[in-house]
Amino acid sequence: MENNMVMAKQTGVFKYTGKLGKTVSYTLNGKKVTRTIGEVDLEKMRTAPQYAETRKNQSEFAVATKAGQIFRQTMKHMTQGYTDYKYPMDVMSVMINTSRADDTQPKGYKQLNNGLRNPEAQMAFRRLNIYSKKSCRHFKGSLMQTTSDPMVYKLNRHLLWDKANDGDKKTVRLGYLHIDFEGCKATYEPSLSITCTRHETIQQSKHTLPTSNEEMAPWTFLIIQVWREGDVYEPARMMFMSVLDVIENRIGYSQGSENANNNTLHRDSLAKSGNHVAKDAIRKAVFYHDYGECVRSYIYFPSNNS
Repeated sequence: MENNMVMAKQTGVFKYTGKLGKTVSYTLNGKKVTRTIGEVDLEKMRTAPQYAETRKNQSEFAVATKAGQIFRQTMKHMTQGYTDYKYPMDVMSVMINTSRADDTQPKGYKQLNNGLRNPEAQMAFRRLNIYSKKSCRHFKGSLMQTTSDPMVYKLNRHLLWDKANDGDKKTVRLGYLHIDFEGCKATYEPSLSITCTRHETIQQSKHTLPTSNEEMAPWTFLIIQVWREGDVYEPARMMFMSVLDVIENRIGYSQGSENANNNTLHRDSLAKSGNHVAKDAIRKAVFYHDYGECVRSYIYFPSNNS
């Protein structure tokens, strides 16, 4: 097949291959040829109608890149030295799909805070593999499970000891990753630490999540870690880390509560989309912070059909 492209042929004594200035040289059909490198008019890229779809894709990619960076950097003090080269790419993929899940905005203007309301987007974060030793992969989705109370989780302690050579003492750590993707803000807050030993007789235990002391962002990721405690033979190290749950937060003022006043921060934490949520009700966990005192209550909003 004939090549109809017009290119310059190298005829001089000194021939080269590769890029030189605005030209590139390579071998084509056994001959050294040189061509100029095409340039994109940046002004046209920003304004021309034919590049509208390109601009939308660039905007979507930029939002996902920034969000992925915030997600990873906020937990870098825990993940450094554990995650592999696939981790940033996996986070990026989840962020792009979460952005696309926003059905309230057109392409190019979609927001991650809106896309996270999609149950499939939340499930993608729970499936995200932050770090796991091969012997601990079965922890995901089974080590800690939801209960009928949205703030209480059941820990299946016996699953920690499936292997004979992974230590005699482990600690399960839970933390809150508060993120405002559009505001580009994130904080990590340790919340609960549970110590388990190999020869304990208890199989399961229930644990209530403590009230957060941080100002709520639109979303909170509940992060779970499993650490093997050190001994004289081996130092402590993390064995497992993942997103346990995704919680949407709403800030407002409580109505009808004796604690409600202008100085009270009312935090609504929407019920998680796990299997413990009844189809005929929306459950909200409401936090009140009044002069340093933390009071937790639960408000139930039954549907019209009940």
